[in-house]
Amino acid sequence: MLPRSSLENIVSDKVVDVAVGVLIREDGRMLLGSRPEGKPYAGYWEFPGGKLEKNETVHQALARELEEELGIALADSTPWFVKEHVYPHAHVRLHFRRSHDFVGTPVPKEGQECGFYAANERTPGLMLPVDQAIVNRVELPEVFEESSDLLTLSRNALQATIVRDRSYRWVGARAETMDDVLKAVAMDYDFVIVPPEAFDGLLVNGEPRIPTYVDGAPAADLAFWQAKGAHGVKPVM
Repeated sequence: MLPRSSLENIVSDKVVDVAVGVLIREDGRMLLGSRPEGKPYAGYWEFPGGKLEKNETVHQALARELEEELGIALADSTPWFVKEHVYPHAHVRLHFRRSHDFVGTPVPKEGQECGFYAANERTPGLMLPVDQAIVNRVELPEVFEESSDLLTLSRNALQATIVRDRSYRWVGARAETMDDVLKAVAMDYDFVIVPPEAFDGLLVNGEPRIPTYVDGAPAADLAFWQAKGAHGVKPVM
């Protein structure tokens, strides 16, 4: 999960689908681990996961990888967002899924290191740059509340804005169309807020392209919308 590289450096134009797990303990810490020796970017830290095998769902692939690599039993997970990256060695489509429903203490089986970390804690080694940005997103509130950490642009402002305001911890915008969503993704926003009636139409194969809040949905419906792929809900204030 490194910055986009020139297409001229790509070994193959085949897109590799990868399941990525964001496992969050009750204390809010998330599971991170180092890449084993012998793999690209060995020693860098990232979220756990691995390639999808033929006919696997993303959840099935993630459950298999977590069991094989760390001895963790994953009971349930929900889609969070999908992000594509072009590496010098591969073009990958990263399917991020969140879970609070897992059992076991991680035991690395490939000589790597791992542990649970808060967003403001440093891992023993450098994190892959994109993973560092995603660590910050993990702490986005699930029930949206206005705060000094958040900047939410209107849809009109999103259409006119070129550079996100990085003085805020999280920056997002209201969105109604896939064009709005893709612009927010391109501008490296952290989230979008969408009308409930537009939500399903803004998914790609059942997965969001960016952490998504459902506008006007009550906190009591949080689990319902998260099962559909939402990050959270934004109740009527």
